[in-house]
Amino acid sequence: MIPAVYNIPNQYKGDTFDGLQFTLQLEDLTPISLVGASLKCQFRPTSKKHPVAKEITNLSGITVSNAALGIFSIDSFLVDLEVSIYYYDIQVTFSSGVVKTYIEGTISIIQDVTYG
Repeated sequence: MIPAVYNIPNQYKGDTFDGLQFTLQLEDLTPISLVGASLKCQFRPTSKKHPVAKEITNLSGITVSNAALGIFSIDSFLVDLEVSIYYYDIQVTFSSGVVKTYIEGTISIIQDVTYG
């Protein structure tokens, strides 16, 4: 399975990201159950191989709102990242030990004018 690509709209450095909801489904629209699963998302600047600039998990920054239906959200947060293009993906580790990456994309952090 190839991860779905979702490029998060540009965000201003120092502003609050409003959050984002996802629903994981198979191609036939059957929900992917997240019951007992761990979710992790990492943001890396410039390339997929750079050091992690921000990491969120379902313990801190990701909220699973309906595990049986595969619904979760990236919570709102202060955009405290440096100005750059960041690569991210969302990885799910199921209770069975199976690991799958379902979503990937980019987010551009742009410099605002009013800051400080």
